[in-house]
Amino acid sequence: MSRDSTSTRMDAIREQALVARSRIDASAFGELYDFYLPRLYGFIVRRVGDRTVAEDLTAMTFERALSAVRHDGFRNDAFGGWLYRVASNAVVDHVRRGRRTIPLGVRASDGWGDDADTAGVPEPGDDAAAAAFAAALDRDVVRRALLRLPDTHRRVIVLKYFDGLELDELCGALGCSRSTLAVKLHRALRALRAVVLQESTDAA
Repeated sequence: MSRDSTSTRMDAIREQALVARSRIDASAFGELYDFYLPRLYGFIVRRVGDRTVAEDLTAMTFERALSAVRHDGFRNDAFGGWLYRVASNAVVDHVRRGRRTIPLGVRASDGWGDDADTAGVPEPGDDAAAAAFAAALDRDVVRRALLRLPDTHRRVIVLKYFDGLELDELCGALGCSRSTLAVKLHRALRALRAVVLQESTDAA
């Protein structure tokens, strides 16, 4: 089992074994909970900026996770990635409730193993994380460039380089396959590079 505090994911084999045991063994789920709790809480609080709300959304994420792993149809291949996706959806739902309006035809869901491209759906909770990430950057030009990116590109970059998610977590959070993720990341970095170059040209 991985206990590296800098890692976003538990050892895959250990994780799968614990998920399988969680259907009948509460201590197995407890081990998953202990590992992912600080990571998911940090992930959520960076997006909502409120510790109490983050605690509530983290608890909700684990409640959904416990219910899901006890379901016969749960796919036990990337539990950590699925957790990040549930957490992302909880943040989106929270932000939308706060706005008191939900765009027609748009609804966050807790599905897993879905390769559907959700590029057209904005993720409002990521704005706070993007702003925090941009503020942490040393160069003003890169900071401005990141904030000028479309939401879909900014989200991929923030999840990978600010949240530090590994491949499976990124795929889970974005609801895509590894091949789709590679395309998303390539396009996001290319877009960031183009905006940085434009910023540099404009400043010259």
